[in-house]
Amino acid sequence: MSEEGAPIAAPAVETSLRVRYAETDAQGVVYYANYLVWFEVGRVEYIRRQGISYADLEAQRLGIMIVEAQCRYYAPAFFDDLITIRTWIDEARRSSFRFRYQVRRGETLLAEGYTVQVMVDMERREPVPIPPALRQLFLGGESR
Repeated sequence: MSEEGAPIAAPAVETSLRVRYAETDAQGVVYYANYLVWFEVGRVEYIRRQGISYADLEAQRLGIMIVEAQCRYYAPAFFDDLITIRTWIDEARRSSFRFRYQVRRGETLLAEGYTVQVMVDMERREPVPIPPALRQLFLGGESR
């Protein structure tokens, strides 16, 4: 829900990748911190599919800083698994928004979590309101 209480209409974005050997530990299991890296892969792809790039934001002197991250693990991933990262925004406030993530191997839920981002002025490093055009793309725009 947005801070105004309206449902968020932006669709989820799915991104697939194959687990690399370097992402596994000595037991052959994906190292836990890599799930946060995969969340970033999903987040960047979500933003890209809305027609925005991080370079576009930086040109406007805007940045997106993570202020909170959470991940819950259900089953391990292994080298060469094909995984899918499902990403969507489920909450937006004046300057912040929350991405949700699910990481799956086929029908098996491996992990899920969220990150909270704050829109900031990159020169001052202070929170700023999400510009209306970006808010529309992030929360109610059509996936491209």
